[in-house]
Amino acid sequence: MSLPPIFIISLKDSPRRETIALRMQGLNIPFQFFDAVNGGELSEEQLNNVDYHFYPQRYAARHPLRRGEIGCALSHIGVYEHIVQNKINEAIILEDDAIVSHYFERIVTDALRKVPARKQIIHFYHGKAKFWPLKRKLVEGYHLVRYRYPSKHSKRTITSTTAYYLTLDGAKLLLKHAYPLRMPSDFLTGAIQMTGIRAYGVEPPCIFLSSDASEIDAIEQRS
Repeated sequence: MSLPPIFIISLKDSPRRETIALRMQGLNIPFQFFDAVNGGELSEEQLNNVDYHFYPQRYAARHPLRRGEIGCALSHIGVYEHIVQNKINEAIILEDDAIVSHYFERIVTDALRKVPARKQIIHFYHGKAKFWPLKRKLVEGYHLVRYRYPSKHSKRTITSTTAYYLTLDGAKLLLKHAYPLRMPSDFLTGAIQMTGIRAYGVEPPCIFLSSDASEIDAIEQRS
């Protein structure tokens, strides 16, 4: 079983491209870069089409969306639009600060064999989230879990968009909630009580994160 297409979101001139490309090539894992949106180069039209009230009001955030967050969110939404426009049945989305382990392909292919057909998203790197007690064993001591929907008005999310799998139906569903842009990328994917997306995850996370600050989110970073 081969991996689905892999899209790595990265700023066009980022030095990180060489680092992650060498890693992926060393693991013999095919991929393609997807040019990220630079938050520092957003047009007035893009900035004017953002709902700056939703995020601080709904999630008690200490600030409205910032340019880096907007650029990052638009980058992920751009991948979803690409998936839908090209009718790509499934894909893996990585950010360029993801560190892919030697076991990544084995873990992911095992998860895809065992995940129910109803899945729409699988998180490979994430914060804490509640999941159903029934777990499926994966290789290398990992487990596949299904996440539980928080209550409708809960502020809990599955944080991080560093690494995840998404189906065509999942991309279509996220796009229904993507505009107007009103929250960071990981709130769109992680607020499953809002979107109703059928979410699974690999526990513990099977991707490592670079210690360097995210370049995509570097313009006016979150507090």
